Amino acid sequence: MSDNLMEKVSAFGERLKIGGAEVGRKMSAGMSSMSFKVKELLQGPNQEDKLVEDATAETLDEPDWAMNLEICDMINHEKVSSVELIRGIKKRIVIKNASVQYLALLLLETCAKNCEKAFSEVAAERVLDEIVKLIDDPQTVVNNRNKALMLIEAWGESTSELRYLPVYEETYKSLKSRGIRFPGRDNDSLVPIFTPPRSVSAPEVDASLTHQIQYDIPLQSFTAEQIKEAFDVARNSIELLTTVLSSSPHQDALQ
Repeated sequence: MSDNLMEKVSAFGERLKIGGAEVGRKMSAGMSSMSFKVKELLQGPNQEDKLVEDATAETLDEPDWAMNLEICDMINHEKVSSVELIRGIKKRIVIKNASVQYLALLLLETCAKNCEKAFSEVAAERVLDEIVKLIDDPQTVVNNRNKALMLIEAWGESTSELRYLPVYEETYKSLKSRGIRFPGRDNDSLVPIFTPPRSVSAPEVDASLTHQIQYDIPLQSFTAEQIKEAFDVARNSIELLTTVLSSSPHQDALQ
């Protein structure tokens, strides 16, 4: 066998080895991906997904505010993963169901106002990208589109509170530069409001109030921090009531 033929055989062998290794890597990657999908399918939805699905069920006639606030409480006390919770909301925002989309936007707004971690998770999980897609989708109902725009505007103008997350301001300015018109919003919605974490149960609060009445404790006995906290809670309650009124089909009766 000539040297030239031997070189060709050797080169062919090398190509065959390289090709085999490449095929092996692709097969390994494919099997790994398939294994992950099968595992995901068998495990089903996680706890956070289930909570979000219950709070945004298409069978709900109106938002379940008690459930929404309970979810916020669970996030603040680290009973659930805030990352998985925000991912769950993101999944519901992209569903082509007007009722589910709207309830998901309200849940997202409630979490953002009551959970300190929410804004970071929303930014990290690129939830704003999905909200912009919802705004751009011509099939999005007007009510949902307006709600999405109100969130973007409120967060985008909260530059002092969210300056560490420029994606909010950038998203807002990007929409404005495209000539998108915003429906307007209450000025109180500009500033993110965080509800202090629940520290005592209702019976303990009642007992504390009873003790105060019995012994006639003057207002001056409270510290400035305690008074500020009370006003923060009151302000958040007013904001929540405003949201309930604006989202309910029975506004006259509620007012």
